[in-house]
Amino acid sequence: MKIVKKKYQTGYSTRSLMIKEFDAILNSVNDLEEFFNGNEKVDINVIPVNSERSKNIVLTEVNKRVRSLANPVFWKLYRDGSSRDKTLILFYATCKAYQLIPDFVIDTVLPKWYNMDYELSSYDFKAFIYRISENHPEFGNFSDKNLNNISAATIKILREVGILKKNTLVKEDYNHQILNEIVSNGDSWFLEVLLLNESERQAIIGQ
Repeated sequence: MKIVKKKYQTGYSTRSLMIKEFDAILNSVNDLEEFFNGNEKVDINVIPVNSERSKNIVLTEVNKRVRSLANPVFWKLYRDGSSRDKTLILFYATCKAYQLIPDFVIDTVLPKWYNMDYELSSYDFKAFIYRISENHPEFGNFSDKNLNNISAATIKILREVGILKKNTLVKEDYNHQILNEIVSNGDSWFLEVLLLNESERQAIIGQ
């Protein structure tokens, strides 16, 4: 997967994978197809946050990630899946919506993994941002608070999906039905984001 020089979006910095929020919203949807087409609206009162402003922020963020993965099969798998399956699908959707996350994994996390350097922290993400900032002026006006927030959110997401346990990189075993659907969706690059080696990736791609 080639790192693309385009403006990165960082809207996920205020939210991680949002499992509870996705559960609440998708469980309230009667027809997923109609929801994707914009014909079924969500009652924001089902969203488990307090203020109306926060509910609207969550709904906007959920819509962004759902639209980035506008293939109903994944959301049907989500509603029927285990908590680990849900986490995997949400991580995939978040990577689709926010190129910064997979680019960080490909640029920084994978080299560490292949070199058997399994320690990862927010400092690695900050170093990645500093390294790419010359070609990405959107980070030029980042305050220390902004950088801390996006770094913490990225590390939290990797922990939620199981790639990171405390500060140690690990490789999880994921549902192959979902991985096969991801490959069929044209995103075999995502297997590398999950730290799968070439033979493991080829075994899934060849199924």
